[in-house]
Amino acid sequence: MKWNATAFAAALLVACAAGGQQGQAQMSPPVVEGAIVAVMPDPAAREGLSGCCSTQFKVGRSGKIRDISTECTLPLFRDAAVSAIREAGYTPAKILGIAITSSQQSQIVAFEQSGEEGICRSGDAAWEELTYRGEEAFPFLTVNTVTMKPYADEAEKGVGIARGWADYYATLDFDTPCGPSPAYQPPVSQSKTIDTMGWDALRRTGTAFEKVFAWMNCRDDMLAGYGAQAAEWHATYDSIAPDEMEHWVGAMMDKRIRAERGRYDLDRQLMIAYGGQILRREQALRARDAAELAAQASDEVADAPAPMLRREVVPTYRAPNTLRREWSAADQFFYERGPGHYQACLDRAATYGAHQDCLSALYGSD
Repeated sequence: MKWNATAFAAALLVACAAGGQQGQAQMSPPVVEGAIVAVMPDPAAREGLSGCCSTQFKVGRSGKIRDISTECTLPLFRDAAVSAIREAGYTPAKILGIAITSSQQSQIVAFEQSGEEGICRSGDAAWEELTYRGEEAFPFLTVNTVTMKPYADEAEKGVGIARGWADYYATLDFDTPCGPSPAYQPPVSQSKTIDTMGWDALRRTGTAFEKVFAWMNCRDDMLAGYGAQAAEWHATYDSIAPDEMEHWVGAMMDKRIRAERGRYDLDRQLMIAYGGQILRREQALRARDAAELAAQASDEVADAPAPMLRREVVPTYRAPNTLRREWSAADQFFYERGPGHYQACLDRAATYGAHQDCLSALYGSD
């Protein structure tokens, strides 16, 4: 026997008219077969964020979910909520034992952190708080973070979200490869102490500075390595569509490398300055020792050239902006006291005017 829409509707009316209790017994709503398991998205788990989604959907005659829509406290949870509903499995609604497509169903999907319970049934205020916290952690999901205005259209939104996720995931480890900064004496806050040191203290400080310079060289190599990785990423992914996260990863790597390079350059300038102090203190001690020897010697010895003493302190480090070349104490003297001072000025200059000031200082200016 074949059922058409008219016959089925007539049978339904007859069944319902047969009696309230009996008619209701012959109609059954869809039933969820398994638990609705909400899998917390990785970014939300990292940030300790909870969320709620209100879903509406229909259950088809085969038990498959149809026409699903969802509203969430943060768009981040939307795909996970849809997956939770689809994967739960449903027995379809039935009338007279015949499976039908159900009317619209509603289901709350909760994404709760450990120890939380019932956060999605705490009223509108709780939802608003979750929305605020989510937008604060991931503003790019709802706002163009370049203009700080709502997205103008879906195309702009796609690009903005791709850029935001690239910024979130493109992390570089600047700490592990070279380890923490080695300790040295005196700390930079007590740099004047160098000018009063004797030989023993100066030797210890020079040895400690050698470790710092080695650490700086390691950081230089690390930054060069990350720069090579960023260049390779640009060559591979810059050509893909800008609404894909991979398109933006190279730019985010560049941004992080520039920031770390700025910190490195600041540390490098400090090391140059303190290395120069060590060298100058060594020269002062040599001059003092030579004067003492001259005062104690006979007139004949005093007239003879002072004996050359072995260099006691040789702080070395890599030349600025040069890879794999060691910088000697003689280089340091040239850099700080000779024409190299002009190069030091250029290294610190950030504008055209500052460069001109360096040139005026070297050649003199009216």
